[in-house]
Amino acid sequence: MPAKRPHEDLDGIHESRQPQVHQDDPKPAKKPRREGPAKIRKQVHASSVNAVKKRIRDVTRLLSRSEDLPADIRLENERALAAYQQELNAADEEKTRQRMIKKYHMVRFFERQKATRTLKKLKKRLLEATTTEDVEDIKSQMHIAEVDLNYAHSYPLNERYVSLYPPKGAEEGEDQQKDATKPPMWAEIERRMEEGTLKELRYGVREGHVEKPKTNRQKPATTKPRLASETQSFKKRAEPGERVGQKERVPEPQDYTLNRRERRKAMIKTGALITSKAAKKPAIHEPIDNEVDNDDNGSDGGFFE
Repeated sequence: MPAKRPHEDLDGIHESRQPQVHQDDPKPAKKPRREGPAKIRKQVHASSVNAVKKRIRDVTRLLSRSEDLPADIRLENERALAAYQQELNAADEEKTRQRMIKKYHMVRFFERQKATRTLKKLKKRLLEATTTEDVEDIKSQMHIAEVDLNYAHSYPLNERYVSLYPPKGAEEGEDQQKDATKPPMWAEIERRMEEGTLKELRYGVREGHVEKPKTNRQKPATTKPRLASETQSFKKRAEPGERVGQKERVPEPQDYTLNRRERRKAMIKTGALITSKAAKKPAIHEPIDNEVDNDDNGSDGGFFE
């Protein structure tokens, strides 16, 4: 087996590949390496409202400047404007919701973890309890821990989150005093747990909120509506193979004992099928008065005789 060529030996390397081989002075990279952490790019919101705002401006301008609009077109534009406003409000609410989720994500996570650990400890103490008083006390504390857990999880996502626990470094007496004064949302979370409507509260459906029925958004009319007389003046579009102004031709029964070529010849003779050559060929009218008897003079009654 031949000996391996040393790395420093560049005599056998082609000139075009010599810059690619690692040397003391390597070829600089095309793109310089980034030093430090990557820049955080601002995420573009998915539901952009620029197009909706433009449509609202267009329809509002049309309704304000055109005073002599027909009643039906004005009604369609007003309905479309109301639908656009509703879509814009929904997009703004979604934008606020995403901002609140991003802002209070860590606080909610830590408080949810703390409530979960507290609930596990209380369950372990409940198994070790011996007296009924301890059992009742632990059950009441477990109920509070469950409400705390649902508070951190089901707090409305589109509202400013109110922290449930005091900041780090508080004493135990302050902690107990804090538990006695829960946020106003805590009582509603407790009531929603009994009703089973925590999901609606999480996504912003409050008490007394009536959900509007979904309506199909109508686009504003951009073309002039046709009159009844114009609509009736349009004729029925001719079907393939049918001539306009003629009655529909009923196909004659065909003899399928013949082959296709024989059936085609028979249809041409009867007039059921008109070829392109026959349609372009002008009709030749034979003279009736100049008929000659072929048996008398052997003539065929030609034009030159």
